[in-house]
Amino acid sequence: MKQVPLNENNTTEFDSLLADSINNNKLKEGTIIKGTIAEIEDDSIIVDIGAKVEGRISKREFAFQKDQKELSIGDTIDVYLDKIENHNGDCILSRSKAKSKEIWGEIEKSFESGELVEGVITGKVKGGLSCEIGVTAFLPGSQIDTRPVRDVSHLIDVPQKFKILKMDLKRNNIVVSRRAVLEEMNKEVREERFLQLKLGDVVDGKIKAITDYGAFVDLGSYDSLLHSSDITYKRIGHPSEVLKIDQQVKVKIIKVDPEKNRVSVGMKQLEDDPWNKVKDKFNVNDKVTGVVTNVADYGIFIEIENGVEGLCHKDMLTWSTKQNSKPGNLYARSQSVDCQILEIDHEKRRLSLGIKQLIPNPWQKFNNENPIGKILDTSITSIKDNILFCNLDGEIDGAVFSKDLSWEADPKEEMKKYKVGDQIKVKIISNDNEKVALSVREVDGNPFDEIREKTKGDIVTCSVIETGDFGVKVKIGDKGPSTIIKKSDLALRKSDARPDRWAKNDKLDASITNIDIANYKINLSIRIMEEQIEKEAMEKYGSKDSGASLGAILGKALGRDKKED
Repeated sequence: MKQVPLNENNTTEFDSLLADSINNNKLKEGTIIKGTIAEIEDDSIIVDIGAKVEGRISKREFAFQKDQKELSIGDTIDVYLDKIENHNGDCILSRSKAKSKEIWGEIEKSFESGELVEGVITGKVKGGLSCEIGVTAFLPGSQIDTRPVRDVSHLIDVPQKFKILKMDLKRNNIVVSRRAVLEEMNKEVREERFLQLKLGDVVDGKIKAITDYGAFVDLGSYDSLLHSSDITYKRIGHPSEVLKIDQQVKVKIIKVDPEKNRVSVGMKQLEDDPWNKVKDKFNVNDKVTGVVTNVADYGIFIEIENGVEGLCHKDMLTWSTKQNSKPGNLYARSQSVDCQILEIDHEKRRLSLGIKQLIPNPWQKFNNENPIGKILDTSITSIKDNILFCNLDGEIDGAVFSKDLSWEADPKEEMKKYKVGDQIKVKIISNDNEKVALSVREVDGNPFDEIREKTKGDIVTCSVIETGDFGVKVKIGDKGPSTIIKKSDLALRKSDARPDRWAKNDKLDASITNIDIANYKINLSIRIMEEQIEKEAMEKYGSKDSGASLGAILGKALGRDKKED
């Protein structure tokens, strides 16, 4: 055929004919169309899409074909029409885009219907594995298996099924799960196995996984929980101390929960309960030897028999008040110790133990040699929270509270006069519960001893120390305690309730309205005393109906008293 050169008119005519042909064949860019293999070259394949239009596609795009040798001239295939004509006048076709869209459509149908897809794991990527299911998909690490898998080499390039969890065409992203497939496959087997497991059965199992709180035991297509408290009667820090992965174990089914489809098992339930021996073997006050199994801030645990342990509280470790707050400074795990049984609670399976009970009590010796009331010379070892701490004998300390420094001065101000290292005289005022209370103000005597025999209602004679708006401060007797008579208690009549009626060193009588020897408190009232005197005078010498005044009655009473004298 003779080739006619194209001129401007010919080109225009050709473009017009091409456009008409394209329209007639309904060719549209961005769509998938049918094409015929017109020619096969070494690196590419020529595809005729009709309308006198051909395109070249690289053989690499036919990777979806299982066997490229099956391709032959005349085969009809789907291709993606990317561009009818580029700047070089070539038609741009793509086999991979057409096949990809086809596969995405199939995958989308599987996703919507919940069907599984076939594929292979191709290798590791960040956070999981890469899979080929016709297109590339992501398999997260948590979805690889029903349990953590460290080595995945046996899974790579092995044909298997996956469940699609999520897909996003715009982002070209598909997430799949192998775990969901395994769980579905095992569901029926698990349900059948669950029905076979009965409470109290003893079965064989294999340790599948170990956690901080126990282990999972495979009972044959069914996983059960072995809690750390059911592994052994002995105290263990972590299940891995006595168990290891793939270890064969014999367990007893101790709980079956049909609602949650769970089974719990135990190992210690196959052993004799060591607490059954406690009733016959041990008694309170027995001296025993044990091994420290754990050290805590509040004490130490001591195993006195295989599987039987008790707590020795920190207060029971030593007689020293300086050391017993830190058990870890005194004892360590696996250390052998002698102790005494203080209490046995069979119902709660608890033992209370003591170590200090096996050594002489320094407090008892000190109290025998230093009874309450004894005066000692000592030194201040520390000052804390308005308390002076003084060393008395070795590890024994005594405490002087600020209120016990002076009878008169303000406790806070008095405390400022002392510092660590000062030598002071103290009096022992109590020694209860291994605590010695000391007093500085009682070294020279206790003024309340002067009124120890007095009771409420008794009248006492006082000396005025000070007067003011607060009332009158007085001292009872010569060596008695000081107290304040409030202004409202100075007289029966308000006109006489004036503090300035008295001067320093004046004498006055008052009635005791409240007395608390233990806490060194006493309250006085002149008003109450006068009310009592008036009442007695009225009862003895006058009558409300006589019309006589109180002054006349009191005068009469005083006159009779003088005659009697």
